[in-house]
Amino acid sequence: MRRLSASLGGLAGAREVVPELERCLQIIGDQVLLHVPGASRQLRLRTRRSWTELLARNGEAILLLGLDALAQSADAAQVDAYLDAALAADRLLFGRARTR
Repeated sequence: MRRLSASLGGLAGAREVVPELERCLQIIGDQVLLHVPGASRQLRLRTRRSWTELLARNGEAILLLGLDALAQSADAAQVDAYLDAALAADRLLFGRARTR
């Protein structure tokens, strides 16, 4: 995960200034794609329609990268618990991502 952070331009911890990343988000229809420099494909982000619409209006979002594994099948309560624990343990990285 730290390599992914570095490839995006370097994300910061919760107590640091949130860095501005390259334009790495792309909206195609109802999908949001994350461009990772050096990767052959873009990563499709799991989003909700309301968030995608907000991103389209604002052109930017805060990207969170957890340093510990989280199951893809995690429900909302599990994601909330993960975020709380990761933030308390300083295991979340942040960056300001903009649309292309």
